[in-house]
Amino acid sequence: MLETQEVCKDDREVLWIREMIRGNPELFPGDKPEKILVLHEKQVSSHHTHIYDIDDVYVHVKFFNRTKGRTNVTYDPIREMRSEYEKLLEYEKKGFGSGKYRVVKALGINADIDSALATMYVGGKTVQSVILDVIKEDGDPAMLYMALELTAGLLKKIHTVMPQSYQIDQADMFYSYLKSLLYLEEQNMLGGYHRRTFKGLTRWYNYKPLFDQRGVTVHGDANPSNFKIDNGIIYAFDMERSKGKHSPVIDLGAMVSELKHQFAYLTNDGGKAEPYIEHFLSSYAADEAELEFVKSILPFYVSQSLFKIAMLGYWDREYKKYLVEEGTKCIEVEPL
Repeated sequence: MLETQEVCKDDREVLWIREMIRGNPELFPGDKPEKILVLHEKQVSSHHTHIYDIDDVYVHVKFFNRTKGRTNVTYDPIREMRSEYEKLLEYEKKGFGSGKYRVVKALGINADIDSALATMYVGGKTVQSVILDVIKEDGDPAMLYMALELTAGLLKKIHTVMPQSYQIDQADMFYSYLKSLLYLEEQNMLGGYHRRTFKGLTRWYNYKPLFDQRGVTVHGDANPSNFKIDNGIIYAFDMERSKGKHSPVIDLGAMVSELKHQFAYLTNDGGKAEPYIEHFLSSYAADEAELEFVKSILPFYVSQSLFKIAMLGYWDREYKKYLVEEGTKCIEVEPL
């Protein structure tokens, strides 16, 4: 639900918006808007955002220099802004601006306004909202099955249409995993899980199929909050972590872990997510052979994603411990 906050009074923002209008005449009704309103939408985001109503055309702006959470010492808001903008343009060139499976359209960037990236605003509901509706029994489970089918289809399109490589980036695969563990160690959350986790990692390190995957371009942050469905069309956004030379199962593992986590956190029973997980994976896989392969390496990536969720500062210590335990159980699964 969008709520009007105020008329836009920042002269820099008004000038930038007028430039965007002139640069995208097919999207806006005229070159001199009668109104520019700043709107508010309740959302989960790592950055502060604005939504502008420009004569009933809506624009979403993310400010990379206004982060809400923890950033590392190498974080450069201008670099991140330009990187996501260039990625969005590349997706548009590859056909993600039309059809059932889309990536949000980029409109422009401005380094002088807190490293701002403007995209077309997408209405509808996030996949996260659909999940919560079902958990709270306010929504039809069929809607979640449909949302997961659309998400799987969009990820399949990204993994198929965008650039691919002969191999995955093997060093980054393990570095990303270990980075989460090191952060949890700093929080004193690993406790007695050190030995179990690293013993499990050793088995996966010797599992040849994990390393023999062909690389694809991944979304890189396949969180249900980063997909929105509007009139049967699904849109991906927050593409700054999209990159090549990675396993498609990174994205699948992120979605699976989020489903497990949401049901566990809100119902105390992560097992309730299993029918939805199975439907999501079956919707993604082209055939039984692909489904079997995905499932064979999925525990590694689900473990990694559960540890990433545990890193977030929202949870109490007991629930963090639960996430660490579940992540450990996944990495202990014997590779098939």
